[in-house]
Amino acid sequence: MKIKIVSKKLIKPSTPTPQSLSKYKISFIDELMPQQITGTIFFYYPILSNTRKQQNMLQLAESLSEILQRFYPLAGRYIKKDGFVDCSDQGVEFVEAQAVSDDVDFDDIVSKMEMEELNKLLSRNLDQVDELPTDPLLSIQVTEFKCGGLAIGVSVAHRIFDGYSFGIFMDAWSNTNNNNNNNNHPNPGGEIMIICPSFDLATLFPGYGPSSGLSVARSSYPPSPIVKRFAFSKDAITSVRSKLIQRPNSYYSRVRVVCAVIAKALIGVDRAKLGGKSRPCLIGQAVNMRGRTNPPMHKYSCGNFVLTSLTQLSENIIGVQELADNMGDSVRKTVDSCAEILSQSAKLHSTITETFAYIRGKRLSGEVNGMYFTDWSKFGLYDVDFGWGKPVGAGIGGVLTTNVVRLVSNKEGDGIEAWVHLNFNDMAYFEQDRDIKLLAT
Repeated sequence: MKIKIVSKKLIKPSTPTPQSLSKYKISFIDELMPQQITGTIFFYYPILSNTRKQQNMLQLAESLSEILQRFYPLAGRYIKKDGFVDCSDQGVEFVEAQAVSDDVDFDDIVSKMEMEELNKLLSRNLDQVDELPTDPLLSIQVTEFKCGGLAIGVSVAHRIFDGYSFGIFMDAWSNTNNNNNNNNHPNPGGEIMIICPSFDLATLFPGYGPSSGLSVARSSYPPSPIVKRFAFSKDAITSVRSKLIQRPNSYYSRVRVVCAVIAKALIGVDRAKLGGKSRPCLIGQAVNMRGRTNPPMHKYSCGNFVLTSLTQLSENIIGVQELADNMGDSVRKTVDSCAEILSQSAKLHSTITETFAYIRGKRLSGEVNGMYFTDWSKFGLYDVDFGWGKPVGAGIGGVLTTNVVRLVSNKEGDGIEAWVHLNFNDMAYFEQDRDIKLLAT
């Protein structure tokens, strides 16, 4: 697929950011985040005239400008040496593009979701962020296809936004675009929903500065992994769940079931590489702390606000039942620990940094088989409606490290799409796993 860039401009907030908000200090959790872009692509199939297409492009830019007055850090620039975002309304990169190849099949791209093609629909490379004071923190590419299809690729710096924050932003932008198109989606009370984000996490958990030495150096990343999507249907998940022995006070959610199946397959990959031998396993799971603190945080708190739940297993635990139970227990313990963190900032800092250091040390030593899961299933990627219907597909860009699995809800809302990031040789083993071949498409 060949992409032609039609235009590129900077979209600034519709109202200037007050001087009092000109410096956004990042939190110590932000400081730990990888120096990379998080990319997501939304596919739409509107049936529109050329005039309407032009109007929609203008409307997207206008609604983006309107919400940037609320999401003002996204229009700023990260000043690496000082550890803060300069919120002087430098602007969000907005790229208009066209897929010009005659043989491009929109439906084929949506169904296959091949990473090589998806990356062409994002205006930023994975590592094209945080390095220069001119690098935008948010970049958007809107690509038109000859068939009438449309792809909106959104690239945001992980330094200041996690997946939950990204979901808030996309809800706000799509809602505003709908409202401006007089295609309002009122709430049950009859009022248009306006999302007002909060950027108070850095105040509660102030950063330690760019010299803290906590973040992962870009040079320490392995070669870029292979990324493939594996879809688990409702029936496949139900089939696995029916074979699990239900424990008291335990619920095997679709995410938990799929995590266990994939973890089992990754353990099998490791054993195959070691000639049948096993290593202990270290499984990390991202846990969103919002809604779990006491008192509760602002519903729309933006930034990075996650803990990592660690599950350490001996080389003998390789079954789906054991994996589901152990991973579930670890998450519950992590969730329980969230309640008091607002009054224990120093303890939270030590917990997070020690966890990061432990994971890094174990993986570098080769002592364990490490893997990491992050759950995007509740972020509503398939609900992002700009006024021409919900997405017919949603794709996720890659990450800079291997053995990472990102989980999103499928279009129907009853299954899971797992985006698996592995090195080339491991992916070949993974695809041959019996359960993966049986349960995933």
